Amino acid sequence: MLNRRLIRIKTFQALFGELGQTKSNPTTVANNVKKSMHGMGNNLLAVLNFLPTFMHYMETEHNPTDYKYRTSDDDLKHFNLITQNTFVAKLMEIGEMDAQSQRPTIDWHLDKDTMFVIYKAIKQTDFYALAFSLSLPLSDRTFLEFSRSFYKYLLLDSVEFEQLIEDKNIYWYDEKIPILKAIEKIFDGYEQNGIIEIPKLFKNEPEDLQMADDLVEVYFAHKAEIDESISKYTPGWDSERITKIDYMLITMALLEFKYMPLIPVKVTLNEYIEIAKMYSTPKSSKFVNGTLDKILSDWKEQKIIQKKGRGLIG
Repeated sequence: MLNRRLIRIKTFQALFGELGQTKSNPTTVANNVKKSMHGMGNNLLAVLNFLPTFMHYMETEHNPTDYKYRTSDDDLKHFNLITQNTFVAKLMEIGEMDAQSQRPTIDWHLDKDTMFVIYKAIKQTDFYALAFSLSLPLSDRTFLEFSRSFYKYLLLDSVEFEQLIEDKNIYWYDEKIPILKAIEKIFDGYEQNGIIEIPKLFKNEPEDLQMADDLVEVYFAHKAEIDESISKYTPGWDSERITKIDYMLITMALLEFKYMPLIPVKVTLNEYIEIAKMYSTPKSSKFVNGTLDKILSDWKEQKIIQKKGRGLIG
């Protein structure tokens, strides 16, 4: 779930926050990066916990049996569609989800008003209408497809959920798509083998954590030297004319070129161009690409770049 681009992004954010600081502690910065990395696993569980919390909210706040007037069949069907979900019942049997429910990373219970707005919006969706059109009792398959569509709607279409979670998770913009893919993987796995498994946060935890440490370490050890290189290859562009984001991305890429021998040059180049597209101005990716290409060409001729092992690939 946690890929190398996201590690670079989280490191970039931590280092960017240090710009202008007269004193920085590299160990503290590296620990903050790793804390953010580990926090992504909890953020996935928090998003998964939204539907169970939403079900509890419907049970306690909008139970038709509590209405003062006579309940209609439609009222009961709306209620059962939300609250009788067999897939969610199985999801909550998992230890990680039970722990998240007991001590939630994000307490959705505090946002009842937003939940009601989301409920009204959900009722207007095609997937809700399809599930509602089926005769009772609803099947496990219906609840499974409803749950999949519910999470997809939350993460891709719900403005209310987007605003809600952005207030609670400052890294949501970065983590949104990886978390969505992790949720899709949960549903795909369940359909294939009938088992709900929470995806692992790391493919290789020691290597991923070491990459974050290395990026921070080389930044603080060699930033002054890289600043000189950037100035040399961008004549007429003082540091004030280059956006701080572009400057930081170019710096990090050059550090990978020169001081991280196991990372292929093409990988580094492509990654930072893509990050520039995500976080900087519309023209930034071309500027970052052009500057890095110019420096890379000279450094190769001067044999400054020395790759080995996996770094030789590509």
